Amino acid sequence: MIPKRIGIIGAGIAGLACATELSKAGHHVTLFDKSRGVGGRMSHRHYEKWGADHGAQYFTAKNPRFIEEAQRWLNAGVIEPWDAKIVSLTDGVISPLEGNTERYVGVPAMTAPAKFLAQELDVKVSTNIIEIRQINDLWRVVSKEEGLLHFSFDFLISAIPSVQASGLVAGYSNELKEVCSRVKMLPCWTLMAYFKNPLPLDFDGAFVNHHLFSWIARDNAKPGRSVYESWVAQASNQWSHENLAFTQFEIEPILVKVFEDLTGQVCDLYQTHLWRYSKLETPSEQNCVSDFSVRLGLCGDWLRNSTVEGAWLSGYFMGRSLIETKEA
Repeated sequence: MIPKRIGIIGAGIAGLACATELSKAGHHVTLFDKSRGVGGRMSHRHYEKWGADHGAQYFTAKNPRFIEEAQRWLNAGVIEPWDAKIVSLTDGVISPLEGNTERYVGVPAMTAPAKFLAQELDVKVSTNIIEIRQINDLWRVVSKEEGLLHFSFDFLISAIPSVQASGLVAGYSNELKEVCSRVKMLPCWTLMAYFKNPLPLDFDGAFVNHHLFSWIARDNAKPGRSVYESWVAQASNQWSHENLAFTQFEIEPILVKVFEDLTGQVCDLYQTHLWRYSKLETPSEQNCVSDFSVRLGLCGDWLRNSTVEGAWLSGYFMGRSLIETKEA
């Protein structure tokens, strides 16, 4: 096997999983991400004394391949089970959930598994790739910060949301452009709140029904967290979509007021964040897509389902498909 140079745009779980497989096979992989760190929606916001997982709240493991990967993360100490009291909340009435779901969280934050994967990889953060170019039969990338970068690749993979991926690949592959156009990603407005005193609520997380919020959680109840009382409240995808045109400053007082009404407590500190591409509207079974005629590929949770497991499996299968077809 001749090692190839492979570029991956996006260092979320999908991109990192893909890079891990390709690197194990002996290829030279470089990842680019516009954020200051890795993990994508497996994010954590740090403040002076408190913090909050404002993206993915937890994850489950059902697929045998991902169960094996989750065990590797457990052995490395970067995740732990979250033995939380999770309930259903409807019109103020609390109901227990049926079933016995095993939930995991990153430790000391949801970013931990991504950082664990990235430590053996070549990752360029704070690098926003805005264009790709085919020069002398190799792929080059253009960043918003520095223009045309010196890297060149035999194969290029977009591990970013479909709308962003389409902007990069549409001029080179009608097949990939069409795949991107069929997908609809829904947004999510998220509130992070700090309280000087613990909230007198008899649960750690709640799925909220018939409400602006669809999920609220006591973030400091997760293992390895700060002792300071912090909560995350995520608006429903429908409400977020209906209010997508508003600015953060317009939405923030609405989220704060509704959360205070729901919990009966006044927030001491708070901040909001918009996840514009939060959740895949209709789960898919594609896993990943490649156009080998131009040596471009796509992976991400939007090609499977919007979970940590879905993102990891998409990246894993992208890497395996290149290795097994000998295109990489």
